[in-house]
Amino acid sequence: MKPAARKPERPREPGRIRSILLALAVHGAFFALIVFGVTWQSRPTPPLQAELWDKLPPGPPAAAPEADPAPPEPGPAKPAPEPPKPEPAKPEPPKPEPPKADPKPEPPKPDPAIAERKEREKKERDKKELERREQEKKELARKEHERKEREAKAAAEAKARAKAAAEAKAKAEAEAQAKAAAEAATQARLSEIDRYRGRIRDKIRGKANVPDTVRGNPEVQVRITILPGGEVLDARVVKASANRVYDEAILRAIRSASPLPVPPASSELFPTFRDLILNFEHER
Repeated sequence: MKPAARKPERPREPGRIRSILLALAVHGAFFALIVFGVTWQSRPTPPLQAELWDKLPPGPPAAAPEADPAPPEPGPAKPAPEPPKPEPAKPEPPKPEPPKADPKPEPPKPDPAIAERKEREKKERDKKELERREQEKKELARKEHERKEREAKAAAEAKARAKAAAEAKAKAEAEAQAKAAAEAATQARLSEIDRYRGRIRDKIRGKANVPDTVRGNPEVQVRITILPGGEVLDARVVKASANRVYDEAILRAIRSASPLPVPPASSELFPTFRDLILNFEHER
């Protein structure tokens, strides 16, 4: 018997399963991209997962070929199988778009009542600050005015004191001068009086006729009343000496010397000589 002829196997198409898986992955990626494009703003983007195969899984086992009792008729030779086409490059999944930044919320609109209150408070603060500055200016002006018044008062007092001191000094000088003049006048008057008294005494001595019996230095004090022009109205002993003869000789000399040399009646010195007291001491 002839062995049964083996039925020729149909050659497998290379890369068929890989193409199917690649097509499924691409469709899944597009589907996920569509879903992601709709929901990316409300939900976080889920991570994209892809299953990669290092090797294709083995296909299902081929069925055992049935025995064909009749050998096939020889036919024309089959063409050699074409070399497998290179697999197309796997397209890279599209990069997810970066999430858009959340829009900033609009700032709340200010409340008109609060804004008006703040504006009113600001005006009140500005008004108080202006009033405080004005008060400070007035206080400074008042202090400056008081300082000037004190300086003016002090200057006036100093001037018044200087004037009073000058007047006092002038008055003292005038009084001193007047006193000096008065003293000089008094001294001149006394000197003039002494000069007239000396002349009267000398004239009386010249008229005295004292006896030789008078010894020692008897001293007698007489009082003479003189009329204007020098006439002797009266002469008497006020204090007698120890020698009566000498006293009587002096009284006689006074009457003999009349009129005495006295100042004129119109002179201010004459009243001093109306009642004149003289001392006479005997000298031998």
